[in-house]
Amino acid sequence: MISKDQVLHIANIAKLRITDEELEPFMEKFDQIIEFVDRIREVDTEDVEPLYQVNEDNELLEYNETNQMISRQEALQNTQEQKYGYFKILKVVE
Repeated sequence: MISKDQVLHIANIAKLRITDEELEPFMEKFDQIIEFVDRIREVDTEDVEPLYQVNEDNELLEYNETNQMISRQEALQNTQEQKYGYFKILKVVE
């Protein structure tokens, strides 16, 4: 079973705030996920060729032309932080 410290560590990495009441359900969900991944690992894939695309249809993405645009000011009005007219976000890659 995954420990409370491990759940808190994962939550910290994911920038999640978990209350004491939420901790136990998270531990149970993580255990279910780990169990599922373990079952997937048991599948014999020895003679299975790698799959690069699930669908054979390559035309799934179509070009949508839209004339609806919002101004930069409208786009930034609900952000907590902005810098130089752009969204300011946390650095996630060192």
